[in-house]
Amino acid sequence: MERMFSVEDGLSHYPGTTEQLSEESLVELSRVREVLDQIPPREADFVELYFFRRIRQTTIATLFNISQPTVCYRLQRAAARIKYLLDMPSHDQWLMEQDLKGVLTDPRDIEIMIGMVQTTCQSEVAKRMGVTQGFVRHRFFRTIDRLKQMHGMDHYVDVFEHVAGNLNILKETHRAEWSEAVIHVIN
Repeated sequence: MERMFSVEDGLSHYPGTTEQLSEESLVELSRVREVLDQIPPREADFVELYFFRRIRQTTIATLFNISQPTVCYRLQRAAARIKYLLDMPSHDQWLMEQDLKGVLTDPRDIEIMIGMVQTTCQSEVAKRMGVTQGFVRHRFFRTIDRLKQMHGMDHYVDVFEHVAGNLNILKETHRAEWSEAVIHVIN
């Protein structure tokens, strides 16, 4: 295996499949590539190897010294995160914040709404703000209900409801074996 990684191109010489993809599949893969930096790095590596380089799950498992079912689970989790990101209604976060400042009087509500869009994780937002998860959850859903009653906020409501339907989707699962240094670098 060492000789496969000793060349300058590294994994490009590793055996994968040679199956050609349709034009539609190539377009979808291009969209996926655009959001890879928004999912946990290890999952992005797995997606890169499996979907872009067409390397089998068993080979990925060997490379990372984990089981094939773990690779399968992480690919499924990555797919769910990617679907969430691709389905997110388009929005400008800076403009969203400015518009929310124009209709919400409590800066904590604005911070919660923006934080939930960024992370989808109540605990992460709560930790950033120094408040409880219950506080964040209550204010998040209460603010969505308030925005539904306001003229011109429909698009933001769509964004926040997308987040509400996918809570914690961007939260990274922390396990001891994932904190180990990555041995193989993928360019």
